[in-house]
Amino acid sequence: MLRENEKKEMRADALSPERRQDFLLARQKRPEASRALNDYIAFLMAVQKIKPFEHKRVITKANKNIL
Repeated sequence: MLRENEKKEMRADALSPERRQDFLLARQKRPEASRALNDYIAFLMAVQKIKPFEHKRVITKANKNIL
């Protein structure tokens, strides 16, 4: 929840022509957000450093199964 003073600041921001212009300029300069999922995954893989690991198969003995 917002406090009363925060609400007043937001209302003042909404009425300010300078702030309105700032938001309009930011909207015009925003980068294209429609990236493919594969591009995003490739970016994450490039940023992360994942230690390679080996999958080991463990066989559970069933000769002592009492069910």
